[in-house]
Amino acid sequence: MPTDLLVITEVMLLSGALGGLVNGFLSEAPETARLAWWKHVVIGITAAFMVPLFLAMISADLIDKIRGTAGQAGNPVLLLNLAGFCLVAAVSSRAFIGSLTERLMREVRDARAQADAATTTAEQARQRATDATEAALTAQSDAETAQALARAQITEEPAIDAAEDAAPRQRSGPPSGAGLGTPPALAQEKLVLLALTEGDVALRTVAGLAQDSRLDEATVLTVLGHLQQKAWALPLAGSDGRPRWFATAAGKAQTRTAMPA
Repeated sequence: MPTDLLVITEVMLLSGALGGLVNGFLSEAPETARLAWWKHVVIGITAAFMVPLFLAMISADLIDKIRGTAGQAGNPVLLLNLAGFCLVAAVSSRAFIGSLTERLMREVRDARAQADAATTTAEQARQRATDATEAALTAQSDAETAQALARAQITEEPAIDAAEDAAPRQRSGPPSGAGLGTPPALAQEKLVLLALTEGDVALRTVAGLAQDSRLDEATVLTVLGHLQQKAWALPLAGSDGRPRWFATAAGKAQTRTAMPA
């Protein structure tokens, strides 16, 4: 075939050699030493063989049109266009090689930056998916705990009437708030968590928690709201319709890892 790869290579070779000679004739600056003619030829041929790379970077399919594709014959006339490209590249070989090299390196840097950005985005998405999965598993565990408590025969703290309010229930050991005055928010959470997890009663009332933690009921309600946001404690309707509170597995873990001895 007249348009096979060998013919294309020959056209590029001859065009590059001719363009290199022309470049040598045009570059007669007296202040710089002239290169030997064969060096101009080598530089021109090098620039000519960079033309396919340049065509690929600008998404031109000139080589494919010359050779032909499946179901479409090649067009040998386009060899003249290829020869023209190679001649222009060889005549301006130094500028052409420098600009093409700079553009290629810029595209490599851009591709690397895009790959790094894609990797970062994928890692962030994976982390969000992991967090969502952990949150879903925690919510499922808490829901299963609540359902199990509702189905099982559990001990439920009765509502404390006014007579019982005057006589706080005794705990093993010294009172949690003895000598501490009004504790800060973190200490309040610890006191309520301890009251939730200690003893044999699984479902606690606000009044009972207030007695055991030595806090007023308004403070206990506020603390329970924070514990519920952290999924450390959850409410469950008691047999009398009033809410009872229990510590989740995460809340019990807090008492084991973060509570003072």
